[in-house]
Amino acid sequence: MKNDEEQIHALRAEWLEAAQSRDLDRIMATYYPGPDYLAYDVMPPFIFEGWDTFRAHWKRFFEMFDADPIFERGVTKIHCSGDVAFSTGLTRFAGSIAGKGFDMWSRETLGYRKFEGSWRIIHDHVSVPIDLDTHLGVTDFKP
Repeated sequence: MKNDEEQIHALRAEWLEAAQSRDLDRIMATYYPGPDYLAYDVMPPFIFEGWDTFRAHWKRFFEMFDADPIFERGVTKIHCSGDVAFSTGLTRFAGSIAGKGFDMWSRETLGYRKFEGSWRIIHDHVSVPIDLDTHLGVTDFKP
């Protein structure tokens, strides 16, 4: 049997495959479907409260792409204690929206909770650094 950290890495691998194939049901299966779900993202409206709101956000996100997006995980650190864990790391996403290509890395902190023996993401926080001189997000950062 896999230990907790291995299970979370496997969950993150499932998330990555689901994101790259724009499979809404599959990606949502990596999250805990509770009414108190909360996520912070780089896209407006930036705060997504509740399962249905977060699912609608993913649906809109997938529909924006001209073709399947590219996702890549950087080094991820996982910290577990009982039935609660969190991970920190960088995630790259690239693709084309309305004919305009982009390729960027974001910072990511995820919260997890074990429910009935399975880990699920219970909080998602994605951000980019801010250039304090320009007050703009730094999207050309490379690890």
